[in-house]
Amino acid sequence: MKTSIIVLITVAILLFAFDYILKSVNDDEPEVISKSHSLKRQDFSLPDLSGQQQQFSQWNNKVVLLNFWATWCPPCRREMPDFIEVYKQYKDKDFVIIGVGVDDQTRIAQFVKTLGVNYPILVGGQTAMQVSYQYCNVSGALPYSILIDKHGIIRYRAGGLISKQKLINQIEPLL
Repeated sequence: MKTSIIVLITVAILLFAFDYILKSVNDDEPEVISKSHSLKRQDFSLPDLSGQQQQFSQWNNKVVLLNFWATWCPPCRREMPDFIEVYKQYKDKDFVIIGVGVDDQTRIAQFVKTLGVNYPILVGGQTAMQVSYQYCNVSGALPYSILIDKHGIIRYRAGGLISKQKLINQIEPLL
């Protein structure tokens, strides 16, 4: 009898834990930040694929999607083709995507070339992760995306994959 009760309690605890984990894994709703939020663009400098230092401030006065990613990250790989399409659609409307790779330069360059990425890519390794922490990525999530309006105010944050339609819905009001 005692063994049966222990087994039932253990099963109940495992089911509760499984349900909690499943809900947290499926809760991919990014944080939409209200217009009054005080988070602002943080300036930084990282090299591009040719090794030239690029100052983030060069994209001031544009709507910027700042996306931290890695070649080994499956959700990162899944969202990038959508980013390519969205950038093609909106790049002439003061919109830019800045991809910040956290791998080494060789892997990033090969991946970007294979995929045909059409937006600026910066390379940063651990330095890039430190920059993502400045943008409140305290969990170290990848992909991690920040949408910044033309005034430098952060309007949207996403830890995890962003669908193409959700991204468009966030960008359009800012253009």
